[in-house]
Amino acid sequence: MILNNDPLGLYSIDIKYEGSTRATQYCIDDFMKRLYGSRKIANMTILTCENYHALMLCFENQDYIVFIKSGLTSGYPGTGPNGTSLIIRLAEEAGITIKELNAAPSLFKRINFSLATVKDVEFIKKNSKESLDYDRLCLKNVNKEYVQQAKDSFKKNKDIIFVRAEDEKTKDSVEIDRAKALKMLQEIHEAVVKSKKTSLLTKMMIGAKIISIIKELYDLTDFIQQ
Repeated sequence: MILNNDPLGLYSIDIKYEGSTRATQYCIDDFMKRLYGSRKIANMTILTCENYHALMLCFENQDYIVFIKSGLTSGYPGTGPNGTSLIIRLAEEAGITIKELNAAPSLFKRINFSLATVKDVEFIKKNSKESLDYDRLCLKNVNKEYVQQAKDSFKKNKDIIFVRAEDEKTKDSVEIDRAKALKMLQEIHEAVVKSKKTSLLTKMMIGAKIISIIKELYDLTDFIQQ
């Protein structure tokens, strides 16, 4: 009889699935969330099947794996190849080790159906290699300016993003969208001023809006402090 040293599965690998098989932008967004997240990406494996690509992200804490589904492509101009090239360049810039593996259709399908196993993860880790064909995967029109625009756009459109501090490996700093916070405060001020010139019913409606805005700000602050 084989002894089960982990009967409750407390030491299992946590496998997450993100991105989309149909939308490249979702793959880019989810990769960037992980790139700027509290867990540091140690290496990234590009899983290739024909001209489609999925990603496996491994983190410094080795019990955590994220698969980005195959909304990424290569071999022709367009959104899919641009996304693949952008992610590779972002990973390079962050010093992430990049590997590639030609995946069998069955493995690819399990990833896209969110059904990859621990054995699949171990197989990918064992067989992936650092031998990228940059001419095939990195388009020339995805240059430094393109990459910077993508980063600026991502940060601008997110209310809160998590950024690793450069000098502290164990702590995270939080960047808040100050413009949104100021706009919300301005709405409160305008609502208070307006309430002095309106009927009781309108005042009640404005009051409800003020409470809603204050609650949103409170929830935001409470989330940051956690």
